[in-house]
Amino acid sequence: MIDDARWEKVTNLTGFDGNECFQCGVCTATCPLGYMGEEDMDVRNLMRRAQIGLDISETVWNCSTCKLCEQSCPRQVEIVNVITGLRQLEFEERRAPDKTVKLLWDIYETGNPWGGKKMERAKWAEGLNLKDAREGTEVLLYVGCDAAYNKNLHKSLRGLAEILKKAGIDFGILGNEERCCGEPVRNAGERYFLDDLVRDNVAQFEKTGAKTIVAFSPHCGNMFNTIYKKSGMKTEVKHYSDFLNSLLRDGKVTLGKEARGKITIHDPCYLSRYGDGPDNLREMFSLFPEVELKEMSSSGKDSLCCGGGGNRMFDDFEGKRLSDFRIEQARDTGAETVITACPICNMNLLDSAKTNGVNVRVKEVAEFLEENLK
Repeated sequence: MIDDARWEKVTNLTGFDGNECFQCGVCTATCPLGYMGEEDMDVRNLMRRAQIGLDISETVWNCSTCKLCEQSCPRQVEIVNVITGLRQLEFEERRAPDKTVKLLWDIYETGNPWGGKKMERAKWAEGLNLKDAREGTEVLLYVGCDAAYNKNLHKSLRGLAEILKKAGIDFGILGNEERCCGEPVRNAGERYFLDDLVRDNVAQFEKTGAKTIVAFSPHCGNMFNTIYKKSGMKTEVKHYSDFLNSLLRDGKVTLGKEARGKITIHDPCYLSRYGDGPDNLREMFSLFPEVELKEMSSSGKDSLCCGGGGNRMFDDFEGKRLSDFRIEQARDTGAETVITACPICNMNLLDSAKTNGVNVRVKEVAEFLEENLK
């Protein structure tokens, strides 16, 4: 039975975005979760329920917010906004998954969704003598939770810091005082906590005097360029791959070692479809004449999602994962190394390579470049 009051609430929470959908089904057909047969993810069904105010299917929590469906939508419906709006309703009605509730408490208590100790957030930077951004800095390097608490990514973070040093960039970090950007909170649908977190983070960023925020994760960068700027933040925000590309173009860092071999690029969703990452990444690797780029069967804006966005990193899923399919696509190119520029993608691809016995290296752009600079 359709409830008019509920319909109005759903419509308001989804920003009326779902009303443009005319049920063509392209979204369901293009959703990687659907065509991989991994789970029942009927996007069209969710959109229809949003339009008429019916109870929401629990599959709303499966979405990885990869935006592939939006790219194919003939009406250009902002489907991800509808999904997060529906999740907000689920959260308000106390139907959020237990793990989602737990990660919100972890962010509230420790400043990160992984439950890592606050005093270990900057452990990756030990011995680098990096500047405390609170003393004033031109560039704020925002590390993010995923890289800060995953030891496999510390080498990439240190590599990025070394590149910025060599380029003479006046940059600093917030160290243990850095807090989550709030993307997991937004994905969970808890808007009130998100508002508080955004307000506190903006105030902290402004105290540094930084003119530019360089985000290690494209997920954080997207939050800053959308949600934070809607809240009044005026600071320029760049993903680190974009920032490094500009340093190379301007000659502030120069290549030294002659890198060789075959690579393939995994384009993160939050660069390829949310930003302009594909061009930046390929422009960088065009500077290595002895490096052969082998494109995967789906690349650039058509890149296959690693499956970790939308808070899926914090859930347990049985069977084959999207990153398993993606690492198989990488193997089929004959490349020796998979290059990416997102900590979530890095973690998923590295894990899939190990668990599936695929003999390819997984590297962040920062790590690769630092190894090949003068």
